[in-house]
Amino acid sequence: MSALKTPALAAAEAPRVPVRRGACPSLAAPMATGDGLLVRLRPQAPGLSPAGWMTMAGLARRTGNGLLEVTARGNLQIRGLTAESAAPLAEGLQAAGIETRTGTAIEVPPLSGLDPSETADATELAEAIRQGIAGHVPQLALAPKLAITVNGGGCFNLSTASADIRLDAVKAEGGVLWRLALAGDAGSAKPVALLPEEAAAARVMELLRALSQRGGHARGRDIAPDIEGSGDGAGPEAGLPAPVRPAGVIRSGALLVLALRLAYGRIHADELEALMAGLQRLGATEIRLAPDHALLVLGLTEETVEAAAALAGAQGLITSPSDPAHFISACPGTGFCAAARINTRQLAECLISAASAAEPGVLDGSCRVHVSGCSKGCAHPLAAALTVTGTEQGAAIVLGGRADSRPDLQLSPQRLETVLPRLQRGIELNRQPGQTAQHVLGASGAAILAMAGAERA
Repeated sequence: MSALKTPALAAAEAPRVPVRRGACPSLAAPMATGDGLLVRLRPQAPGLSPAGWMTMAGLARRTGNGLLEVTARGNLQIRGLTAESAAPLAEGLQAAGIETRTGTAIEVPPLSGLDPSETADATELAEAIRQGIAGHVPQLALAPKLAITVNGGGCFNLSTASADIRLDAVKAEGGVLWRLALAGDAGSAKPVALLPEEAAAARVMELLRALSQRGGHARGRDIAPDIEGSGDGAGPEAGLPAPVRPAGVIRSGALLVLALRLAYGRIHADELEALMAGLQRLGATEIRLAPDHALLVLGLTEETVEAAAALAGAQGLITSPSDPAHFISACPGTGFCAAARINTRQLAECLISAASAAEPGVLDGSCRVHVSGCSKGCAHPLAAALTVTGTEQGAAIVLGGRADSRPDLQLSPQRLETVLPRLQRGIELNRQPGQTAQHVLGASGAAILAMAGAERA
């Protein structure tokens, strides 16, 4: 992976700014971070042409610091803007014909309508809900971070994405039904009903009205206890398949897709521009944003897809589903976020450099590693097998918890680069044949961490 171009702003010099909670950064209301203002964009079109992405790269360079991100939910972020450059960014997008969505996030799988393996095309149902919200009188008072997922399935389905309100397509006798549920992913959300498509949007609107009546901050979890679930809400299928890891060549029927994952969700405008110019030469027609910090390239052929993958790898993107970076969630860290206390990218690379195919340590794919600049845990709000957190006192390591959990080891940030490789080695020394890192940490994690963290001469 190529080195990222980072701003000269040092962590110690990063200005302290108020932390905005309960809202998402947008063109109208950018969010202050350690490297300037951040804007999050949700393009209306499912994808952009390579030329459109080159325009986006140019705008990021001219109006920001050149850094772009794809979030875990597949949104685009541009970093390093100023109060004066936010308006030119909006004007540039408008001039390029790139329209963006505002308001409640309604998510569908990135290949909806194209993927032969999907259970149903989610686009029409999502649009019906979107229009229902826009045309509701009086206007609904909904939480800024409220998320609605309409999951039609397919390779890059949204079964693992948490949502306040979710609809999951399930096969039933004679067709497809939509499983309505509240507050969670496809496995954990509370089942509410099993509905035909023509009834699904209206039922979602009922739930949105219930949320609105609670005020502008209510989430799905707030009304879930009061909503009576249907006995058949679990649906005719026991479970939905997990999405394909977005890296490498993906084939679904006649559909050929090159999935590219951004290393830690970030790319510089120069790298993005070079990538898109090369993809255009190779015949790519459209590139779509996707969850898990990914881009999906369409229009390539069997003759050009491998060359495109090599081109992407040269620009620092992840093209292999076995790359250990897949198993690490890391926020921007110091220099980019005013709340961060540790260099998250450097520590993630430290873990990767201490791993190998034969001895992967904690990066064997059995569990999640989270490197968080502070206790908010933005990159991975849930518990992880191993969490490294920046704190006011320095740094902390947590086993089987979240970024704000009680530390199992407290230490200085400087010692992390020594302790983390020791931890990796300790996992391998304690691993029995057939055991995963998840097993090892569950059985011996505390002892391994104590040994790794012990002061040595």
